[in-house]
Amino acid sequence: MASMKFLGIVCSPRVKGNTALLVEAVLDGARKRGAETDIFYCGSLKINPCLACNKCETLGRCAQGDDMQGIYDSMRGTDVIAFGTPIYHDHVSAQAKAVTDRLYAYEWKDSFPKGAKAVIIITYEWDNPSGYDGVLEWIKGTFERYYGVETVATLKACNTTKMPVARRPDLLREAEDLGSKLALGLRKAGSAETR
Repeated sequence: MASMKFLGIVCSPRVKGNTALLVEAVLDGARKRGAETDIFYCGSLKINPCLACNKCETLGRCAQGDDMQGIYDSMRGTDVIAFGTPIYHDHVSAQAKAVTDRLYAYEWKDSFPKGAKAVIIITYEWDNPSGYDGVLEWIKGTFERYYGVETVATLKACNTTKMPVARRPDLLREAEDLGSKLALGLRKAGSAETR
């Protein structure tokens, strides 16, 4: 049976911040079930905005030679994408917007991982648990509408100034359990397909 692959994309400038901890926990759970994992901390990478040059229409991938190329390469064969962003000024971070815009290259060639699933994670300071559900829906819609990636789970951490994720073992455990369950489900599905 082929190995399961989970890709984490942390769209926060804080490498060990709230968003990163939740994405890492999902990957930890998957790794414990035998999944291969890869993670990108976009705040530490050089990811340019989309130039609207449309070279991707013929190339099938973005022509810019920056760190987004590593994400494209890692996406090959990915089963689950754990995509996390903090909420800045009522929407996704600049890093998340750059990544989602640059995924536009996948619209022109049939190269986005077939059957890939998404886990969408948002973190924010506001204490309203449903305050940014509209942003969550926007991210889900982007993955589903443009790339055919079904969102199988969402995680939200609100009130992160008073209750940082690092001090919320229940939320970290929930994220890890989610990764474990997804990896187990993929492994079982893979076993059923090979019978």
